[in-house]
Amino acid sequence: MTLEIELVDVEERTLAAVRARIAMSDIPDKIFPLMDRVWAFIRGNGIEGFGHNIWLYGTPSGGEVDVEIGVQVPDEFEATGDIVCSSTPVGKAARAIHFGDYSELPQVNMTLVSWCREHGHALAGRCWEIYGDWEEDPAKRRTDVYHLVF
Repeated sequence: MTLEIELVDVEERTLAAVRARIAMSDIPDKIFPLMDRVWAFIRGNGIEGFGHNIWLYGTPSGGEVDVEIGVQVPDEFEATGDIVCSSTPVGKAARAIHFGDYSELPQVNMTLVSWCREHGHALAGRCWEIYGDWEEDPAKRRTDVYHLVF
């Protein structure tokens, strides 16, 4: 697997999201139903101009991780039920651009973490994945993976 990895300045992206704490072993099985709830909210509220699916992760602890599973939206909104208005982190991040099957993302994340350590970049505890437009061919699926650094 060949990855483009670089340091980038990241700006806030507003999200409609669901927050949850899930077992690492349950990713992605528990995440897809959360995505369904976010998309139901977006459709039910007539939100237009939405963007890509974005999954944010905290630092794993005890085999579990805090997640925010969401969709980029153009404007802030009032929280409704379990759907919150959230955003991606702001600052410096290491980014890997991955083209391929989603099942390869754990390896992409591990490679990115190793790259950060090898290049002296301390991890700041937040990472996220931005999923590009759907492609039938897994080799054409783009996912941008970010790890916030100090």
